[in-house]
Amino acid sequence: MALAIGITGLAQSGKSSLFQALTAASQGDVGGKRLPMARAPVPDERLDRLSAVFHPKKTTPATVDFLDMPGGSGTGLGDQALGEIRTATALVEVVRCFPHGYLGEPTPQKDMEDFELEIMLADLKIVEGRLERAKKLTPPEKAVLERLQPPLAAGDFTALPEFDAEELKLLSGMGLLSLKPRIYCANLAEDLMGKNSEHEQTVRAMASRRGTRAIATSALLESEVAQLEAEERQVFLQDLGIQETGLSQLVRASYERLGLMTFFTVGEDECRAWTVRQHARAPEAAGAIHSDLERGFIRAEVIGYDTFLSCGSMAAAKDQGKLRVEGKDYEVHEGEIVHIRFNV
Repeated sequence: MALAIGITGLAQSGKSSLFQALTAASQGDVGGKRLPMARAPVPDERLDRLSAVFHPKKTTPATVDFLDMPGGSGTGLGDQALGEIRTATALVEVVRCFPHGYLGEPTPQKDMEDFELEIMLADLKIVEGRLERAKKLTPPEKAVLERLQPPLAAGDFTALPEFDAEELKLLSGMGLLSLKPRIYCANLAEDLMGKNSEHEQTVRAMASRRGTRAIATSALLESEVAQLEAEERQVFLQDLGIQETGLSQLVRASYERLGLMTFFTVGEDECRAWTVRQHARAPEAAGAIHSDLERGFIRAEVIGYDTFLSCGSMAAAKDQGKLRVEGKDYEVHEGEIVHIRFNV
């Protein structure tokens, strides 16, 4: 499962600079698409530890696709920009929290409200267009759109209704950006990193009101970090009192916001991290590896990451009875090592 995380925000927020910094160590452009897109590995120390145990020929991390999305202008997003933004699984809204040459001091509250209004007006246009053709709507479709119209018209994101799974299914084909998972990113001046500044607090408060996550980073600092080797990077961050890179923060927040988790497959040929939704059953996890594994699923051999490390090897885990055999109804958990038995 490759995540497509769209990085957007108002113009001059530093979104493109952040995109370039986060993907500096990526595999480059993906899919030959016109939209700037890069695939970055998901940092995971657990995979590194597993590779140190198995010494595989290949180590493959999970990946995230980042898309450098069009930014808002304060005058409305064009149809082409809206179409591109709708392709993302989730949106990261970058908020300027640094002084700008001609824009002056940061105004994060105003910027977030302006961008939110652009998004809601774009959605209102879609909803009202559908309601004007009410004869083509089923009663459930009409009801859910009528619930959504008033808060969009008022520009009040705090009043957006909660929808159940069936209602969200009715809305899923409309590309409504107000309902798309959102993460806020306070783009700080380098000297404010780790200081919990007033601007950072403003962004976090907005995220809390919207019921989502916020991270804080500095595009300039991320650019410097991306140029360093892994060991130098860690020392550099420690000297600045920073616990993790913006990429790590963003991936963790994205997984949490989207309800995702990681499991591992291991062996002498390859150690690999896989992404799957939380509470996925074993056959679904098998399908993340290959559709044949899901189709011919027989059973899964499972062990927790910490349990495996305490055993020291797979042979020792088997001898101690720590390697479990699970069937089709088993829910895979975060960080488990899974081996699929199948027959097709």
